[in-house]
Amino acid sequence: MTYLTSLKNWIKKGYKRIQTWRQNLLLAHKKIDQRLVLGLGNTKKFPSLKQLGLLNKFLTKKERRIIGLLSFLMVFSLVIFLAETYLQRRVVEPANGGEYVEGEVGYPNAINPLFSSINPVDADLSRLIYAGLFKYDKTLNLVPDLAEGYTLDKTGKIFTVKMRSGMRWQDGEPITIDDVAFTINSIQSAETQSPLWVSFQDVIFTKIDDTAFTLELPQPFAPFLNLLTTGILPEHLWQEIPAKNMRFSSLNLKPIGAGPFMFESFAKDSKGNIKSYTLKPNPNYQLTKPYLNQFTFKFFNDEASALDALKNHQINGLSFLSASQKEKNSRKTLTVHSLRLPYYTALFLNQRSNQLLHNQNLRDALELGIDKNQLTTVSLKGEGLAVNGPILPNQIGFTQDFKVNYNLDSAKKKLDDDKWIKISRDEFIEKRKKELYQAWLDDRKAKQTADNGGKPKKLTAEEEATQKKEADAYLNKITEELNKTDQQQKFFRQKNGYGLSIKITTINQQEFIETANLIKENWQDLGAEVTVNTLSNEEIKDVIKNRRYEVLLYSVISGADPDPFPFWHSSQTNSPGLNLSGFANRQADTALETARESYDLPTRIKAYYTFQKLVAQEKPAIFLYTSSYLYPQDTSLKGFNQYRIFEPADRFNDVSSWYLRTKNKWQW
Repeated sequence: MTYLTSLKNWIKKGYKRIQTWRQNLLLAHKKIDQRLVLGLGNTKKFPSLKQLGLLNKFLTKKERRIIGLLSFLMVFSLVIFLAETYLQRRVVEPANGGEYVEGEVGYPNAINPLFSSINPVDADLSRLIYAGLFKYDKTLNLVPDLAEGYTLDKTGKIFTVKMRSGMRWQDGEPITIDDVAFTINSIQSAETQSPLWVSFQDVIFTKIDDTAFTLELPQPFAPFLNLLTTGILPEHLWQEIPAKNMRFSSLNLKPIGAGPFMFESFAKDSKGNIKSYTLKPNPNYQLTKPYLNQFTFKFFNDEASALDALKNHQINGLSFLSASQKEKNSRKTLTVHSLRLPYYTALFLNQRSNQLLHNQNLRDALELGIDKNQLTTVSLKGEGLAVNGPILPNQIGFTQDFKVNYNLDSAKKKLDDDKWIKISRDEFIEKRKKELYQAWLDDRKAKQTADNGGKPKKLTAEEEATQKKEADAYLNKITEELNKTDQQQKFFRQKNGYGLSIKITTINQQEFIETANLIKENWQDLGAEVTVNTLSNEEIKDVIKNRRYEVLLYSVISGADPDPFPFWHSSQTNSPGLNLSGFANRQADTALETARESYDLPTRIKAYYTFQKLVAQEKPAIFLYTSSYLYPQDTSLKGFNQYRIFEPADRFNDVSSWYLRTKNKWQW
């Protein structure tokens, strides 16, 4: 055993010696190899590329892994550093180029600032082609355009305006003060028939020199400066055209102005309608020039056709999107801008056409019985706010002091207390039939008397037979119509032998139809018989002109200044005035006159408060809501940055900032 143990120990020791010799031999070889590598002729402290190429042969597996990981981390860090530097130093800027195409419902007629307020399409094109003395920026601040600035004298009646120098029309001719004088004189000419005539009729223009002029008003008028955004016409092109022919001139379709864009071309369809209209940048524009190379409008008969074009990417934007279409046209590549517009919808009560509306208690009950929040939710799809007066949020003099909340029980009690008794459906139909029949006979008799020189006409037997036949036909007609009265209505009301019947007249558009039908349901809950009459845009104009309605559901744009004078002063009750309710109140007139003649803000606010209080007391109209102006654009268009507008064409206030293309710029 001892011998075997000794042998085993000797073998172990020998093995260890061999291992030690092996390690020493490897170390010696490594040192020799290192000397060989260093001795390849490179006398530098750092290895050459050839030496580095051989380095991998002398590294262990672990060393190779460590070096590989370190190399990866170095490269990765370098990439991150370069990427961050690129992103931090790179600035994406708008670039010139691209064509923006916008759809419009309707067609151009007279692209001329003197007439454009009549037609929204003309107003949009005029805003891009023409320039005024002043303009609104994207935040709706009034800033100089063709003018350099202005001053106002102590009387508040004389504006002195200084013009910019070196400006030119789109045809290259110089812009002068004479062009301003010509434009104002044209507006003031009765032969021109400009809708702006009322605003400028008593303004006196006086040229001081080639750089300045004055505009003298008959009395102070706080909103006057807003009127100076009206586009200026070039005298050298229009001076030979008689004022009465200005509306029909070919210059209205191929205009020359001083705005950011100028006319390039248009195309017509087989019916002669202009189907597209293309603008290009004005090289002579005095302010910031547009990035877009072309701005094209495409025109459609109706909203459905325009929406199809938007869906199929034939257009980049649409001038207006109704609230009912917003959800249907929602997609990732479309941005729908919700713009605040000084625009309110109301029920204008014409007491001349429906004698029942003279009753103050009835008017109060009708307002209490309307759920305005339901209107904004259903008709506007949430794109609007309930309102209670003609001055809106963000306008001078706005107040919530006269707010009326929906209360059906209170409305019913008001009618009960005012002796509007409840009757059955059959009783109401019979009573209403007699009322309408008698009214028809009275109208027929009055017409015969008028035709007979103001004397009652004695009818022949044949004429009496004809009249009876016509009367019977009318009676059958109204009987048939009354029998169609909503079968679900639980009760009706009458007072002093007259049934409570109201006709709502409105425009044949989805928003107005939905609103009218909701109001109809609300008023039926009060016991009123309600009919809704929808008309086309052309028909509604004629009805408004002649005030042939009982209750008009209509919308009003109050503009840049809340000045309610055109809509509520007693001097505006007849066409072309816009006092749609026929409201006449001396105190209200005085308040409106004070507000528009004062430049003192507290004075204006106080006057508007008095006016709103009187309107709330007399209730010549029921104010419903203000709706947002929905403006859809493809997400490819950048630079639109507006939230409020005074009128639809104001969406172009900052059009020079719109762009479709970009470029990179390094910032160090």
